[in-house]
Amino acid sequence: MNIAFYPFWAARTLLSLIQVISITTLTCLIYRQTEWIGYAMLLLFVYLLAHVAAKYTFPMVMKRCTFTKLLIGIPLSKALLLIGIASSLPHLKLHSTPMFIGAVILSVVIRWEALVLEKLQPRLVEGEDIAKASSLLSFSNYTVAGIGLVMTIIAILYLGRAQVLWGAAALSLATLALIVTVHQLTHRLSSTSISLNTRRPLHK
Repeated sequence: MNIAFYPFWAARTLLSLIQVISITTLTCLIYRQTEWIGYAMLLLFVYLLAHVAAKYTFPMVMKRCTFTKLLIGIPLSKALLLIGIASSLPHLKLHSTPMFIGAVILSVVIRWEALVLEKLQPRLVEGEDIAKASSLLSFSNYTVAGIGLVMTIIAILYLGRAQVLWGAAALSLATLALIVTVHQLTHRLSSTSISLNTRRPLHK
Protein backbone atom coordinates (compact mmCIF):
# COMPACT_ATOMS: atom_id res chain seq x y z
CA MET A 1 0.00 0.00 0.00
CA ASN A 2 0.95 3.63 -0.45
CA ILE A 3 2.80 4.91 2.63
CA ALA A 4 0.28 7.75 2.88
CA PHE A 5 -2.49 5.23 3.53
CA TYR A 6 -1.41 4.60 7.11
CA PRO A 7 -1.85 8.17 8.44
CA PHE A 8 -5.06 8.25 6.39
CA TRP A 9 -6.24 5.09 8.16
CA ALA A 10 -5.44 6.67 11.52
CA ALA A 11 -7.34 9.84 10.57
CA ARG A 12 -10.44 7.88 9.50
CA THR A 13 -10.36 5.87 12.73
CA LEU A 14 -9.98 8.99 14.88
CA LEU A 15 -12.87 10.63 13.03
CA SER A 16 -15.15 7.73 13.99
CA LEU A 17 -14.01 8.03 17.61
CA ILE A 18 -14.57 11.81 17.64
CA GLN A 19 -18.10 11.37 16.30
CA VAL A 20 -18.94 8.86 19.03
CA ILE A 21 -17.43 11.04 21.76
CA SER A 22 -19.14 14.25 20.65
CA ILE A 23 -22.69 12.97 20.16
CA THR A 24 -22.56 10.78 23.29
CA THR A 25 -21.34 13.68 25.41
CA LEU A 26 -23.91 16.15 24.08
CA THR A 27 -26.72 13.62 24.52
CA CYS A 28 -25.67 12.89 28.10
CA LEU A 29 -25.48 16.62 28.78
CA ILE A 30 -29.04 17.21 27.57
CA TYR A 31 -30.34 14.25 29.55
CA ARG A 32 -28.49 15.31 32.71
CA GLN A 33 -29.85 18.85 32.52
CA THR A 34 -33.45 17.99 31.66
CA GLU A 35 -33.75 14.55 33.28
CA TRP A 36 -36.09 13.70 30.42
CA ILE A 37 -35.11 11.31 27.66
CA GLY A 38 -37.31 13.13 25.14
CA TYR A 39 -34.85 16.01 24.76
CA ALA A 40 -31.94 13.60 24.45
CA MET A 41 -33.76 11.69 21.71
CA LEU A 42 -34.60 14.97 19.99
CA LEU A 43 -30.92 15.91 19.94
CA LEU A 44 -30.04 12.53 18.43
CA PHE A 45 -32.76 12.94 15.80
CA VAL A 46 -31.57 16.43 14.87
CA TYR A 47 -27.97 15.19 14.72
CA LEU A 48 -28.86 12.28 12.42
CA LEU A 49 -31.05 14.48 10.22
CA ALA A 50 -28.19 16.94 9.76
CA HIS A 51 -25.88 14.00 9.02
CA VAL A 52 -28.15 12.91 6.15
CA ALA A 53 -28.59 16.46 4.85
CA ALA A 54 -24.80 16.91 4.75
CA LYS A 55 -24.51 14.11 2.19
CA TYR A 56 -26.78 15.95 -0.25
CA THR A 57 -25.15 19.35 0.25
CA PHE A 58 -21.62 17.99 -0.19
CA PRO A 59 -21.62 18.07 -4.04
CA MET A 60 -22.40 21.81 -3.94
CA VAL A 61 -19.52 22.35 -1.54
CA MET A 62 -17.21 20.40 -3.87
CA LYS A 63 -18.14 22.69 -6.76
CA ARG A 64 -17.40 25.86 -4.79
CA CYS A 65 -14.09 24.87 -3.19
CA THR A 66 -10.95 23.08 -4.30
CA PHE A 67 -10.32 19.62 -2.92
CA THR A 68 -7.20 20.74 -1.05
CA LYS A 69 -9.08 23.52 0.73
CA LEU A 70 -11.79 21.09 1.79
CA LEU A 71 -9.24 18.50 2.89
CA ILE A 72 -7.61 20.95 5.30
CA GLY A 73 -10.43 23.42 5.97
CA ILE A 74 -13.13 20.98 7.10
CA PRO A 75 -11.03 19.19 9.78
CA LEU A 76 -9.79 22.59 10.99
CA SER A 77 -13.38 23.85 11.25
CA LYS A 78 -14.35 20.74 13.20
CA ALA A 79 -11.49 21.21 15.67
CA LEU A 80 -12.37 24.88 16.21
CA LEU A 81 -16.05 24.02 16.63
CA LEU A 82 -15.29 21.40 19.29
CA ILE A 83 -13.00 23.84 21.09
CA GLY A 84 -15.80 26.41 21.02
CA ILE A 85 -18.38 23.95 22.37
CA ALA A 86 -16.04 22.70 25.11
CA SER A 87 -15.08 26.21 26.23
CA SER A 88 -18.70 27.44 26.27
CA LEU A 89 -20.11 24.34 27.97
CA PRO A 90 -20.20 25.91 31.48
CA HIS A 91 -22.25 28.82 30.10
CA LEU A 92 -24.86 26.79 28.23
CA LYS A 93 -28.27 27.11 29.83
CA LEU A 94 -31.06 24.59 30.15
CA HIS A 95 -32.78 23.80 26.81
CA SER A 96 -30.07 25.92 25.19
CA THR A 97 -30.71 26.50 21.50
CA PRO A 98 -26.97 26.99 20.82
CA MET A 99 -26.39 23.40 21.93
CA PHE A 100 -28.74 22.08 19.24
CA ILE A 101 -27.23 24.44 16.66
CA GLY A 102 -23.75 23.27 17.61
CA ALA A 103 -24.83 19.64 17.28
CA VAL A 104 -26.25 20.30 13.80
CA ILE A 105 -23.12 22.10 12.58
CA LEU A 106 -20.87 19.45 14.11
CA SER A 107 -22.86 16.67 12.43
CA VAL A 108 -22.60 18.37 9.03
CA VAL A 109 -18.86 19.03 9.37
CA ILE A 110 -18.10 15.47 10.50
CA ARG A 111 -20.09 14.03 7.59
CA TRP A 112 -18.37 16.34 5.11
CA GLU A 113 -14.98 15.32 6.47
CA ALA A 114 -15.87 11.64 6.07
CA LEU A 115 -16.94 12.26 2.47
CA VAL A 116 -13.74 14.18 1.69
CA LEU A 117 -11.68 11.30 3.06
CA GLU A 118 -13.71 8.87 0.95
CA LYS A 119 -12.78 10.93 -2.11
CA LEU A 120 -9.13 10.81 -1.06
CA GLN A 121 -8.98 7.04 -0.54
CA PRO A 122 -8.77 6.02 -4.26
CA ARG A 123 -5.62 8.14 -4.58
CA LEU A 124 -3.89 6.09 -1.90
CA VAL A 125 -4.77 2.50 -2.83
CA GLU A 126 -5.22 0.72 -6.11
CA GLY A 127 -5.56 -2.75 -7.59
CA GLU A 128 -5.77 -5.61 -5.11
CA ASP A 129 -5.19 -3.26 -2.17
CA ILE A 130 -8.61 -1.61 -2.58
CA ALA A 131 -10.56 -4.51 -1.06
CA LYS A 132 -8.01 -4.98 1.72
CA ALA A 133 -8.05 -1.27 2.58
CA SER A 134 -11.85 -1.12 2.63
CA SER A 135 -12.08 -4.13 4.95
CA LEU A 136 -9.42 -2.71 7.24
CA LEU A 137 -11.16 0.67 7.45
CA SER A 138 -14.57 -0.88 8.10
CA PHE A 139 -13.22 -3.13 10.85
CA SER A 140 -11.33 -0.35 12.61
CA ASN A 141 -14.23 2.11 12.37
CA TYR A 142 -16.81 -0.30 13.81
CA THR A 143 -14.40 -1.47 16.50
CA VAL A 144 -13.53 2.06 17.56
CA ALA A 145 -17.20 3.07 17.54
CA GLY A 146 -18.14 0.23 19.89
CA ILE A 147 -15.20 0.59 22.25
CA GLY A 148 -15.33 4.38 22.06
CA LEU A 149 -18.94 4.46 23.24
CA VAL A 150 -18.09 2.51 26.41
CA MET A 151 -14.93 4.53 27.04
CA THR A 152 -16.80 7.81 26.53
CA ILE A 153 -19.48 6.92 29.08
CA ILE A 154 -16.82 5.91 31.62
CA ALA A 155 -14.84 9.10 30.94
CA ILE A 156 -17.96 11.25 31.39
CA LEU A 157 -18.66 9.60 34.76
CA TYR A 158 -15.13 10.06 36.09
CA LEU A 159 -13.83 13.16 34.27
CA GLY A 160 -16.89 15.20 33.37
CA ARG A 161 -18.45 16.31 30.09
CA ALA A 162 -16.26 19.37 29.53
CA GLN A 163 -13.04 17.37 29.86
CA VAL A 164 -14.32 14.71 27.47
CA LEU A 165 -15.19 17.36 24.87
CA TRP A 166 -11.73 18.89 25.30
CA GLY A 167 -10.36 15.43 24.62
CA ALA A 168 -12.42 15.26 21.42
CA ALA A 169 -11.02 18.65 20.41
CA ALA A 170 -7.47 17.38 20.99
CA LEU A 171 -8.21 14.31 18.87
CA SER A 172 -9.54 16.62 16.15
CA LEU A 173 -6.24 18.51 16.10
CA ALA A 174 -4.42 15.17 15.85
CA THR A 175 -6.68 14.20 12.93
CA LEU A 176 -5.89 17.49 11.22
CA ALA A 177 -2.15 16.83 11.62
CA LEU A 178 -2.57 13.35 10.12
CA ILE A 179 -4.53 14.70 7.14
CA VAL A 180 -1.88 17.35 6.50
CA THR A 181 0.71 14.56 6.59
CA VAL A 182 -1.30 12.54 4.06
CA HIS A 183 -1.58 15.58 1.79
CA GLN A 184 2.16 16.24 1.94
CA LEU A 185 3.04 12.60 1.30
CA THR A 186 0.72 12.28 -1.68
CA HIS A 187 2.04 15.54 -3.12
CA ARG A 188 5.63 14.39 -2.64
CA LEU A 189 4.97 10.97 -4.18
CA SER A 190 3.16 12.58 -7.11
CA SER A 191 6.05 14.99 -7.70
CA THR A 192 8.56 12.13 -7.54
CA SER A 193 6.53 10.09 -10.05
CA ILE A 194 6.33 13.02 -12.47
CA SER A 195 10.06 13.65 -12.10
CA LEU A 196 10.90 10.01 -12.86
CA ASN A 197 8.65 10.01 -15.92
CA THR A 198 10.28 13.13 -17.35
CA ARG A 199 13.76 11.66 -16.85
CA ARG A 200 12.88 8.33 -18.46
CA PRO A 201 14.63 8.06 -21.85
CA LEU A 202 12.57 7.65 -25.00
CA HIS A 203 13.12 4.50 -27.06
CA LYS A 204 12.69 4.56 -30.79
